Amino acid sequence: MRAVCVLGLVCVTASQVRAEVSIGASVGAGAQGDSTYSAIDLRLDVAFEHAKIGLGARGVWEDEQFRTSDWSAPERALTIIRALEAHYAVGETTLAIAGGALAPSHVGTIVDGYRVALDDRWRTGVRAGIRNEALELGIEVDDVLDPAVVAASTRYLFSEPWGMHAGLAVDPDHGSALEVGGHRVYEGDEARAELGVSVVAELAPGEAARGGASAVAYATSSIAWHDITWSARGDVRAGTGSVGGLFGPLYRIERVAHDGEMSIWDRHRGGAGAGLSLGATGSAGWIELGARARPDLPDLLVASAGAPMGRWLQAAVWAAASRGDAAGAGELRVAWQKRLFSALQAARLYRFDVEPAMQPHAIWSVTAWFGVASE
Repeated sequence: MRAVCVLGLVCVTASQVRAEVSIGASVGAGAQGDSTYSAIDLRLDVAFEHAKIGLGARGVWEDEQFRTSDWSAPERALTIIRALEAHYAVGETTLAIAGGALAPSHVGTIVDGYRVALDDRWRTGVRAGIRNEALELGIEVDDVLDPAVVAASTRYLFSEPWGMHAGLAVDPDHGSALEVGGHRVYEGDEARAELGVSVVAELAPGEAARGGASAVAYATSSIAWHDITWSARGDVRAGTGSVGGLFGPLYRIERVAHDGEMSIWDRHRGGAGAGLSLGATGSAGWIELGARARPDLPDLLVASAGAPMGRWLQAAVWAAASRGDAAGAGELRVAWQKRLFSALQAARLYRFDVEPAMQPHAIWSVTAWFGVASE
């Protein structure tokens, strides 16, 4: 009922101001692990001049039993916020906010491609920032109902091309990481590069406080060539603690002990590590490949690609894997007519609601969707 009331309120508001409104519904069927899976999904998208909002509600049946855990408390109604974007310029300063299912997070060198959605649950996060030519400030929460990463960052170009940066990432249940450093920016025609160094401190409070400190040297670059933007990121690290192992794409899995292995926060001997990521983005889509060597943790491989701009066909895929854990998802979407579409989704996910309690349990999921939209 709460979801219906909110959807109705947004429709009334949109009718009073200049806005583009789209509504849609889809049904899905497939399997998740050993269970059959069926669902109905309703959505409402509204675009204003400086803002967009997407709302949606999904009902899921597993083995023909309605999954009540998705709506087990009043605050779960917040998950109807699927997407939120707003921006506003004040002089040379831009204010922006995003909400809903957030894109992978990068905060300095301490949050490296972190993904919140590793299970079949809608997660609503928030990200906000202020930016001008000299100063950048940002804050984010990955999931306001079940946070694993609360982060803040700042960058200040105090004497062009020299700048300083700082970042803080906190897992309320496990620990935190703090980064402070400096950098130099190189800019040219359709090209940009940055070289920097940082010191990272980690702290996991408890009966026996654990942590570490490490030094990082990094480089990032991007260049536009033949209508494609090519990018690269790399770093080398050494010290104690996780040395780059925290807040990666599999963090929600690796932060807890499972399968006879210790968690990231219990492995703190340190050593040396490195990471490299290469990407290309064009009008048709993007691709990015990355790898990270981590002391006391298995090496990590990451890949993502997508072609979202096709008129009839769109596709996207991502994956992250180490020796012990792996997650990923892919979707192929076909627009049969202007208002009719179908999609096939396949994913390797994790569940935390099975025995033993709170231990991640890997499952495969395949779902076919059929839907209709007003636009």
